[in-house]
Order: sequence, then structure tokens, then C-alpha cells
Amino acid sequence: MRLVHYQTLEAVAGEELQALQRIRSRFNEHRSFVERIKLWRKSDILEELEPKDARWGFSRLHGDKDKPQLLSTLRRMSRATPRLTWVLYDEDNGGEEVMLRGGRRVA
Repeated sequence: MRLVHYQTLEAVAGEELQALQRIRSRFNEHRSFVERIKLWRKSDILEELEPKDARWGFSRLHGDKDKPQLLSTLRRMSRATPRLTWVLYDEDNGGEEVMLRGGRRVA
């Protein structure tokens, strides 16, 4: 098993959060807690983390077969929030971070 971490660099606005929650709910329907997509506020971890309304989470993968569906859903979330920059980090890919904006890889 391995973890995939994700976060937004910017604060998530209310209408963006609603779109993300709809996508997340469809993905999470039949998964255990550790496999689900989470969208915690950064300030829920430490009050000092900025921006406070940026979101973060992680999902546990049970194998390579789970990865395409998770990454596809995270890309869909990025497309639904084109203003936001998403950072993805797969613990099993040698430490490379992937940045998405509008569903496309940047930088």
C-alpha cells in the first residue's frame, strides 16, 4: 500500500468547494476511509498554515490498479476548479510532485 497526497495552493471558494464535494462523493461512495478522497482545510492541522481555506488530503492505494481512477478523479477536480493549483505527491514515484491547473500539468 502507498499514499497519494494532494493539496491546493490557494484558498478554495464556496462554489468551488461545492463542485469538489460532488466529485469527491461520487468517488468515495464504495470505498473505505483510507481510500477516500479527503478535503480538509489546511488550518484544521495548524492554525498558522496559509491560506487557511486551502484544502489537502491523502488517499491510500492498494495497488497500481487503483491509481488511474484516483488520478483521473483528482484531474477532474482540478478541471472543475481552474483557478486553483493542485499539488499531487505519490509516495511511490520517487518524490516527484505533480502540479495541475485546470486539469493539466504545469511547471
